[in-house]
Amino acid sequence: MIDDEDLEQRVQRLLSQATHAYRGNRAAAGVLQEAATRLVEPLRVVVAGTPNSGKSTLVNALIGEDVAPAAPTDGPSAFTSYQDGPAPRAWWFAEDQRPHEVAMVRTTPGLRLSTGAAQRSASGATRRAVIEWPSRTLRRTRFVDTGRLEARDVYREADAVLYLTTHLDDSDLSFLWAGRGLRGPSVFPIHTIVVLSRADATSGGRADAMLTARQLARRRRREPRVGTLCQDVIAVSPLVGHAARTLREEEFRVLAELAAWPRASLEPHLLSVDRFTAPGALPGVTAEQRDQLVRRLGLGGLRLAITLTRTGCTTRAALAEKLQEYSGLKDLQSAVAELFTTRRAALKARSALTVLDQLLRTEPAPGLGEQLAEIELLCADLHPFRELRLLSALRCGRVDLAPETAADARRLLGGTGTSVGERLGMPDEASTDDIYAAAYAAAERWRQESHRPDTSAAQRRAAAVVLRSCDTITEWLAGTQVL
Repeated sequence: MIDDEDLEQRVQRLLSQATHAYRGNRAAAGVLQEAATRLVEPLRVVVAGTPNSGKSTLVNALIGEDVAPAAPTDGPSAFTSYQDGPAPRAWWFAEDQRPHEVAMVRTTPGLRLSTGAAQRSASGATRRAVIEWPSRTLRRTRFVDTGRLEARDVYREADAVLYLTTHLDDSDLSFLWAGRGLRGPSVFPIHTIVVLSRADATSGGRADAMLTARQLARRRRREPRVGTLCQDVIAVSPLVGHAARTLREEEFRVLAELAAWPRASLEPHLLSVDRFTAPGALPGVTAEQRDQLVRRLGLGGLRLAITLTRTGCTTRAALAEKLQEYSGLKDLQSAVAELFTTRRAALKARSALTVLDQLLRTEPAPGLGEQLAEIELLCADLHPFRELRLLSALRCGRVDLAPETAADARRLLGGTGTSVGERLGMPDEASTDDIYAAAYAAAERWRQESHRPDTSAAQRRAAAVVLRSCDTITEWLAGTQVL
């Protein structure tokens, strides 16, 4: 990937120099060691947000398993990290204790951990759990379910953040401000996506609730004060998305039975949860089955699932696919892939440089006077950060380009992958001559785009960023013999 390896090496060198300078300061050395360890780990995506916004449900939807929340058998949900592993295992941590492997039981509302004596520490220190779970999704990304941590603690733990809220109000914006600094690497808000959750309940949970929620998200993401704090705003129903990814054949069969009812006969039962679950309602569908459906899908999701089943989803797989699309989960997965997963190096560098920048400002060490200046110069020249901000602007409509031009820009900016071939849209078997020709043609195309007199200043600035990406590609090609 272009510049990724070089970027990681430069950050590692800065961390190594600082670790040597702070070797007599145990606390500072520990902070730097943790930053160096995290630099080479999978991307850490923290799922945070307001209470009851669907954080654990979204974790389940993204992983495609019923694993969250993870909680002690006799206590509340914990700060929990989910990572890939060969078999399901769990560890319990407290700040003043060694890691303690514990037994876990899979239940309907998530995992229950038998923490026993490990649950409480003498000082009442922060407790957390680490869950290993075999998952393709977790191979490149670790998800963290935060519980109710403060904003600063959330951003301290995160390389990237999915912030869930039902309404994006001033208190939410205050939370987002906590993740953006006034100087250095933290000034780039490239690490947060806002999720308008409970989207299925918008407008009273009508069948068009998701459409209404998407329109609201589209308006909010274009607001300047929102765009300066996050990469995107996406409407998602974690409940419907999770149900889609884990939909069972028996559940589809019951939905098909309901869809076969005459619309006029069924609609009165879908006006409220009480009506739908009332004893004796809807003969042929048991109370237990109805209760299960409304718990899994919610009333709005249930209406949507029945409508989709009536209008062409004749198999479980087809319905699950449509529900996943309508829930907004696919939009979120696409955004996470484009803005987070494929840009791991930039996000990891931002996290490590933020830690180092804050340490150098709060606890200056002899011999590191030039490091702050070096960090500032590095951040000023970090083109991947600008690529991510432009990708966000293109996604959200803050920069308006013609559809074909925008698609070309997103590809060259690394929106579909950051390798040379992916940026140029070249097949794996492309010859060296073809790759060179495509690279120089792209550079010339965007050089002309950046000087067009009939475009706005914002469009010309965007073209200049894409041109810089093209020039980086051509410089890289000119400096190497092996692609």
